Formats: sequence, structure tokens, C-alpha cells
Amino acid sequence: MDIRDLIIFKNLNDEDLDLIRSKTDFIEKTYSKGECIFRTGDKSGDLFYLIEGSINVYQIDSKGKRFIFQNFTKPTLFGEVYSYLEEPFDFDSECAEDCKILIIKDFRKIFEPPCPESFLRSYINFLSKKCLALSKKNQITSQASLRQKIGKYLLENEKDGKVALSMKREDLADYLSTTRPSLSRELSKMADEGLIELGTSYIKILNKNIGH
Repeated sequence: MDIRDLIIFKNLNDEDLDLIRSKTDFIEKTYSKGECIFRTGDKSGDLFYLIEGSINVYQIDSKGKRFIFQNFTKPTLFGEVYSYLEEPFDFDSECAEDCKILIIKDFRKIFEPPCPESFLRSYINFLSKKCLALSKKNQITSQASLRQKIGKYLLENEKDGKVALSMKREDLADYLSTTRPSLSRELSKMADEGLIELGTSYIKILNKNIGH
């Protein structure tokens, strides 16, 4: 694939592209549903790019409860902080379906001089957007009640009044730090109250006051 399809490399000219390729290797690999890309404690220094498929990034607490940080369903980079700092991962990454992933080996080497300025600007912009997304995620999970969490999640992800369900109900429950039965009960109550409409692959928002 053309690595300029990746947001951090999109502004590279041919000379800069050759420089980047001289510093690292780009390896495409396929993973099966349920297969781990990396586990807590792994240390590789590699950066990952989801080309196709869906990935859950999660931790499991001392009681065995899974907490999903992110669910990736579109092409995206992940593991960027750990690859740059060359620190071991403190979360697991698992394929929610069959995936194709680009592995950028020894990612930190790209920053060694000489390093293209266009890459540095794109990388800083990418990190800023990831920080903003994390902030929004924290705002969702810090809500006091489950209904408020659901409402905040729906409002943050709605498009034209609908939220496409990219996660299974169980995964969404983990993302919201609750159980699947509790999530299903609350969604049913909200539907009965005329706040939302439940579809097989979407939730339609009928009332913007869904978090109250």
C-alpha cells in the first residue's frame, strides 16, 4: 500500500518518502477474529495501522471485568505513545473480526535526524486529535449514572439523529463500564419513554434530553 494513505505520512514528497522508508520497515499482516495483536506487558517499539477490520483495545481488572478503551472500525493508527516511548503496553488489543494491519517497525527511528518537517507537523496534528478523542471518552465514562453515560455516548456519536452501532452490545457495555443486562434494561427503558428508537444496527435519538 502507499504509506501516504496514513495521516502522518500524507504530506510526504517522494524524497521524504524514500527517507522514511530507509529508516524502518512496513509489514502487512492478517489476523483472525479473536486473535491478539499485542498483550499487556508486550514491548515492541512498533506502530500499528488498521487497514481493514475491527479492533477492541481493553484492560481486564482484578475481578476479571473487561473495560474497553477504544473500538476501532475504520483505518487508524494505534499504539503510537508506547511505540515512541518504547514502553510495554498496559492494555490488550484484540481483533473483533478478521483484520489486516500494517506494522511500522521500530517507529522511533523515524524521528532520528534528518526527519521531514511535514511528517512532524502531521504527527503532532494526529496526536492532538487523539487527545481530544480521549477527552471526549473520559467525559462519557465519568458521568454519574448509566443513563447519563448512554446519553453522552449517543450525542457524541450521532449523525443526522442516528448512531451507527459499530460495537456489539457486550462490547458497548464494557466501553461504558457496565454489564450487558444493565445496558439492555436501560436502553429498553429509554425506548419505552420515547427517548430513543432501537434498530438492529443503529439507535435513533428522538429526544435530545436523553441523558436526564
